[in-house]
Amino acid sequence: MLFKCFNMLRQPHRKARRGATAVEMAVIAPAFFLLFIGTVEMSLVETAQQLLENAAYNTSRLAKTGYTTLGESQVQTVSQVLVSELHSFSGFIDTTRVTMTDTAYNGFSSIGAGTGTSGMGVPDQIVVYTVTYPWKLLTPMIGQLIGNKDANGDWIINLTARIVVRNEPY
Repeated sequence: MLFKCFNMLRQPHRKARRGATAVEMAVIAPAFFLLFIGTVEMSLVETAQQLLENAAYNTSRLAKTGYTTLGESQVQTVSQVLVSELHSFSGFIDTTRVTMTDTAYNGFSSIGAGTGTSGMGVPDQIVVYTVTYPWKLLTPMIGQLIGNKDANGDWIINLTARIVVRNEPY
């Protein structure tokens, strides 16, 4: 009997809580999904950045030796290696949008002084390779936070990998 009275006292309180879960979900869900999508987006950006840096490193290792494929220039050979390094992740990075610049300097102290020449240099010169890729952000909300709009109206972030090497005496 006492138990029945106790349940009758709690009945109004139980009715007042109906729908509370739906309201809590409506309040929490947008923040949760924003956090989840942001985490996925930033993970993709960091993965692409790592792939770009790895490709720049491997490409520069070949370029500093002066190696060329038979019938091709050094620039063509190095460009093919860069594309093949990035192409192994096709669908993730569009290799047609990747740009590589190279600037040769006579010494490390000349870097940044504006005294470099465009190109892969000669033996014993210092060469700065810069590989750039405009990463298209998937979510406009994240794009507004960290990206810039390109000519197509897409939100992008420029990923850049830079490596400095001394050419071997080839």
